[in-house]
Amino acid sequence: MTRIPQNIIDRVRDTAEIVEVISRDVDLKLRGANYFGLCPFHSEKTPSFSVAPAKRIYHCFGCGSGGNVFSYLMEHQKITFPEAVKVLADRYNIPIQLEEGSGSSELFSVLYDLHEKATELYQHNLFQDIGRKALVYLKSRGLTEDHIKQFKLGFSADSWDQLVQLISGIGITQGQAAKSGLFIQSEKGIFDRFRSRIMFPVFNSSGKVIAFGGRIFDTEDPAKYLNSPETPLYKKSEIFYGLQASRDAIRKEGYAVLVEGYMDFLQLYQSGIQPVLATSGTSFTTRHTRALNRFSRKVILLFDGDRAGGAATIRAGWTMLKNGIEPAIVRPPENKDPDDWIRESGVSEVKKALDAPLSFIDFHLDYFHGSNLEGTERKQYILEILREVHGIQDGIVQNDLIRILAQKLKVDESDLIRTMKTQHLAPSYPVETSNAEISEPIFFTTREDKAQIELLQLLIHKDIKVRKYVMDVVSEIEITHPLLKQLSEHLINTKLKVDTAAIIEYFSDKSERDSISKILFETKQDIPPEQIVADCLKILKSKPIKERIRELRMEIREKESEGHHPETELKEVIKLQQELNEL
Repeated sequence: MTRIPQNIIDRVRDTAEIVEVISRDVDLKLRGANYFGLCPFHSEKTPSFSVAPAKRIYHCFGCGSGGNVFSYLMEHQKITFPEAVKVLADRYNIPIQLEEGSGSSELFSVLYDLHEKATELYQHNLFQDIGRKALVYLKSRGLTEDHIKQFKLGFSADSWDQLVQLISGIGITQGQAAKSGLFIQSEKGIFDRFRSRIMFPVFNSSGKVIAFGGRIFDTEDPAKYLNSPETPLYKKSEIFYGLQASRDAIRKEGYAVLVEGYMDFLQLYQSGIQPVLATSGTSFTTRHTRALNRFSRKVILLFDGDRAGGAATIRAGWTMLKNGIEPAIVRPPENKDPDDWIRESGVSEVKKALDAPLSFIDFHLDYFHGSNLEGTERKQYILEILREVHGIQDGIVQNDLIRILAQKLKVDESDLIRTMKTQHLAPSYPVETSNAEISEPIFFTTREDKAQIELLQLLIHKDIKVRKYVMDVVSEIEITHPLLKQLSEHLINTKLKVDTAAIIEYFSDKSERDSISKILFETKQDIPPEQIVADCLKILKSKPIKERIRELRMEIREKESEGHHPETELKEVIKLQQELNEL
């Protein structure tokens, strides 16, 4: 296998002027330090698309798309990363000499071996004293020991270096370890990524372990699940959890049941519902449909019974319809997930529901109460649903949906067709081609997320003294959001040499690139860094204290209800309140 040398990629990126490249498609106007124009990726009348020449990145404040010069060509021309490099190399007369990737097969072999060793270690832990509580927990959730062993579930010790110690001295290079996704690197050394978690190995279709999902257990961590980052082995938007076990059942039955979580998959599979798959720690994408199309054109979506699960079901259903897959829907009881449902109500009830799933359109109408809407809400609903139907390329499927909608909504079929053709119903974001995937936005909603972002933005501050000052602060706190943790690791590993355009390439997933470009684009240069750091640290340090105070107050109420005096708990609350006041 051949590849483009990294030095050529760097040279092309450094040579290609991002403003010049984008100006071929977008009329850019200079406003302050940046350029603005109408976004080429979504329809708009007021320019929200901005290019920062100093940082050599772009970001749209409307649709959220962002990246560097390579990302732009990939999105605009629907081409791959190597193709984008070649297009720009040709444009700027930079010769590309491909080099043989003889190291690729060696790297893959090493990564497979690392994952196998990690799997064995974690499974060994689970059946020793160190993992006894985790094993009891899994069995209490209804999993049998046979299935725990079949899917090689394990437990990562609450240790910074158990896996590091295991692989030391066997010839693994630092670069290979970094590419495995199993470790975290910092100036202080290399550490285990997964600690005190129940481990779910993710297998490829041939049965080799390529990644892990880790569920927090018996310790405090805001991230309930931590998944492996993307690696040369693991492309999360293409991988299904459990496919190596359920592939034959899916082919035999002619359909797949798609769930969201590892435990959902295991409960269904163990209960005899074996044509089942789970998305591997990510939202459903078009790349998933290409993988599904090799096995089945029919899918029953069995996502969580809460609002988030309903919204994910809608998104996945439209993605399937636009890519030749027929979705049907089964919903667990409200606020239950499939794991809860099958344990509480029994497998017979779940099987009965799977035998009579709702059509996607019936679910859509029920979910949004479409048949009961009136006036402007009804009109808006029809326009929104027609916008999605308009994005379906298969004319037969599109016509069937129009006919069904006309019947269900009691609207003349010709009126729906005319509305779809005459109204501006192009999808808000471009329909995917084979080389792109719909960007599932990543949200940073909590005060802690936003505080972490502000600290990371200071790591790319124009003043090296500020960057050094903040790096000492960041290295002492726990970055909890997985994507922000990746960014912090990268910024620290580069030893404060900030190249925003190069940083973008560290993230291969489009939604991650969009989020990272927004973070890199927006920096607060007008507020003193010391003030930002002080405010952010107060937020981040106060959260665990407040959580502990809430726990103590519950313990106090319980003791008082039992007639005991909570003297110890009261003293701890007073002490913690003082700590809060001193922050």
